[in-house]
Amino acid sequence: MDGLLGVMTALVMTAAPGDSWDGRTYVGVAVPLAPDGFALESEQERDDGLSVTLGLRVGFNLGTLIPFFEDADPAYLRVGIEPGARFYLKGPVLDGLWVGPRLEVVHAWVDTPRSRTVWQVGGAVLSGYSFRFGEGFTVQAALGLGALYRPPIPGFSPWTVMVAPRAQLSLGWSL
Repeated sequence: MDGLLGVMTALVMTAAPGDSWDGRTYVGVAVPLAPDGFALESEQERDDGLSVTLGLRVGFNLGTLIPFFEDADPAYLRVGIEPGARFYLKGPVLDGLWVGPRLEVVHAWVDTPRSRTVWQVGGAVLSGYSFRFGEGFTVQAALGLGALYRPPIPGFSPWTVMVAPRAQLSLGWSL
């Protein structure tokens, strides 16, 4: 796990804006087009047609904590970090068509008969469009495919690689 933390630290340091760069920055709230969470995202222009992103995602499922959902998956809380890059194919950075990879690292607290914490790691490839309106209000929409490696939860699931579509809508401000 120390190696993974080292890689994450390096990615975050790479994504951090430098003092001498005057590229545009975007900060917003992303909502996946599926239930169970939201993310705070930042995107920084690094070069003509290239930006780096960093997201902090929070997900939750009330599961068995609400009597109506008795047959649901166990209740959980997930907190994750999502560094990535975007390559703008059409239009300027933060106002055009883009494609890019994203790493996903998640720490989850699962409420089973034996409550536990688990780490999940994966990635996604997304394609999207950023719309900048006026002086800075920005809407970003993205679609893609991702995979997440999840360790077993006793009584619920074995080791699993979950491949699933990714879709999100983000609203924010670009400077």
